[in-house]
Amino acid sequence: MSAPCLDKIPESYDDHLAEMETQFQQHAKTYLREEPELRRQMLVQLRDWIAKHPHIRKVRTDALFLLKFLRAKKYNFINATKLLERYLATKVLHRDWFGRLDIEDPELGALVDTGYLFPLPERDSKGRTLLFSVASGIDPARFTGRHACRLHMMTAELCAESNEFLCGGFILVYDFSNITLAHLNVVSFNDIRLLSKAANNSLAVRAQEVHFVNTPSAGLTIANFALQLTNEKLRNRIFCHKNWDELYKKVDKDLLPKEYGGKIPQAELIESFKKRCTEMRPLLLAYDEMDMEIANDSEYRNDGTGDELESGAIGTFRKLQVD
Repeated sequence: MSAPCLDKIPESYDDHLAEMETQFQQHAKTYLREEPELRRQMLVQLRDWIAKHPHIRKVRTDALFLLKFLRAKKYNFINATKLLERYLATKVLHRDWFGRLDIEDPELGALVDTGYLFPLPERDSKGRTLLFSVASGIDPARFTGRHACRLHMMTAELCAESNEFLCGGFILVYDFSNITLAHLNVVSFNDIRLLSKAANNSLAVRAQEVHFVNTPSAGLTIANFALQLTNEKLRNRIFCHKNWDELYKKVDKDLLPKEYGGKIPQAELIESFKKRCTEMRPLLLAYDEMDMEIANDSEYRNDGTGDELESGAIGTFRKLQVD
């Protein structure tokens, strides 16, 4: 695959979209307010907004990329432009966390090999993509929270090249078996603040459910801290399970790796993911070329999340407990 065009005003716009299955066309219409004519009009408006934006320098303008933001905000134009702007700002300000999505990077490639995160090939009955994580794969002596975040971002950007992923959303399953305090300390509380703010405001993904299995008590403490910083919509989609049988009540085990009750061995799934990352490498590297000017006094440089937490501005929240 070649790298995408990043000219904010290209000679011609790429309107190519793969045909969606009927299930996803209906889903987009029912839940995302997507209609062919509305989609066309919104793409025209969003491209015009980008062309006139005084601070955006380089960005993709192809239909599939822009639909990521329109669909995430159910075709609310103002909200979609805010999301795109925040997305670019996050990419520019925190490249160590959300950039360098290179499968040939030795550390990132090694983390993929551990099974820390990879997509599963089959969607569930509701059309949702499944992402799977063997959380103990992140060797705390070698990897940091930045490595983990970059792998999450690489996986999300890769999957987002599919209409079905953008419309159906995804389920994320974490296997927390064999997790130790050293694993949990890979990510600090300040890191959690940054990542929670990005998840709430800057990432155009549609997380439908997040499941933690075999979570240790220390992990629950950290998870409950993170929940304070998470918006209510996502907060209500996070679940902890004491064992796999509890998870199977919510997630079809046939879709999981063979080691967890499915059909395809984990090693094959990881190898397939690595191959796809290699094929899409030019596209993934292009994300580092997207650029937006951010002034020193910009709102995007002022992270008030910590102040909100200390002042009690973040209200009560659902405490995460093991099922």
